[in-house]
Amino acid sequence: MTSLNREKVAAIVPALNEEANVGNVLKVLLNSKYLDEIILVDDGSTDKTAEVAEKLGAKVVKLPKNTGKGNAILCGTKAISAEIIVFFDADLVGLNEQHIFSLVSPVLSGQVDMCVGVREHAVNTKKFGPLMALGGERAIKKCLLEKIPKESMQGFAVETAINYYFLKEKLNVKYVDLKGLSIIIKEKKWGFTKGFANRLKMIFEIIKIRLQLCIKKQL
Repeated sequence: MTSLNREKVAAIVPALNEEANVGNVLKVLLNSKYLDEIILVDDGSTDKTAEVAEKLGAKVVKLPKNTGKGNAILCGTKAISAEIIVFFDADLVGLNEQHIFSLVSPVLSGQVDMCVGVREHAVNTKKFGPLMALGGERAIKKCLLEKIPKESMQGFAVETAINYYFLKEKLNVKYVDLKGLSIIIKEKKWGFTKGFANRLKMIFEIIKIRLQLCIKKQL
């Protein structure tokens, strides 16, 4: 992992109004020996999310308005030079160096094309099928991510779109348990009404893209 000849690894953190949480995530990423670039994509935040990241030393890509997680990831991808990308949500709790190593090493070693993290106590959505492995923490080869149709990389459905491409192309995927890692639930961050509404929106978009793929008879 410490070889100067290894492929470079970049972390991308898409964030929307995560001023209170994102600093804890970025501090771990910035101190990691497994990451060469750290980029926060500020998806139209109205708080000080971008300022927090800049003060800590992360590179920041600012989007003028909220365009969704998928587009934020695409914009972050354009801003990096690394060959391998690792995605991290901005509201993680308990992130540590071992989690980063667990995600990066299988891809960096050439063992797999993508490694998806399963948070502790999270519902193992993979049990419902490969498309439903919705972990936000995943390492992936940049060259493969760039081949996924941009129109499917929108909103909360981004993980489903990535899963679909890897399933269709019969690419190698590994799933790793990230013990001790969790997230701050939406209802706690934004209040019950707004948080629950965003949760429903996320579920709707995931179901929508799943149905679209079935209708096209591509799966």
